[in-house]
Amino acid sequence: MRTLVSPDTPDQLARLATDLERRWPGLRAPVVRCWNDHPVVILDRGMPWLYGPAERDPLMSRSGSVVVPRGPRRALRAMAAAGLRFPALVIAHELEPTGVARSLLPLLQEGPRACTDEVARALVGPAPAHPGVSRAVRLLDRAVGGAGSRAGAVLDLMRDPIVFGVVAPGPLVNGAPSLHVPLVAWRW
Repeated sequence: MRTLVSPDTPDQLARLATDLERRWPGLRAPVVRCWNDHPVVILDRGMPWLYGPAERDPLMSRSGSVVVPRGPRRALRAMAAAGLRFPALVIAHELEPTGVARSLLPLLQEGPRACTDEVARALVGPAPAHPGVSRAVRLLDRAVGGAGSRAGAVLDLMRDPIVFGVVAPGPLVNGAPSLHVPLVAWRW
């Protein structure tokens, strides 16, 4: 995966992170990842993860919804109500290292790999049944800024994942570094 970095990028990202912290002191520290329009498989501290734009999440139904437990859904609604906005959302799923992802581990030692939606679905598998999970509602537009958001109209999403708000010094460009701010996470 090619990374597009100008000499100013690290300073711009640092200023952006400082601005986010100043405006939203309760947010978790962002991580720098390259924006990708496709799902990406990566090793993070030895564990395989799949991350990608919310609108391409492997657990999304044909109707554009994914289930989210009540607690994380309430937290996302509260952030949206407080005015927190991101141009895009990313969903990251921790993958079982002894499962389907096992065969990718040697390749991932060399770095992140973009994959197809079909491979992403195979890696993540089906959403687990959970008694505390209700059907997802459409609130992404409120959480990421309404019309024109890159993520479409979905935010009550996910499986034992992490939802990140994504922002960059300029427009999100495939392969360019961006800040991924952890918003909510849970375990099934």
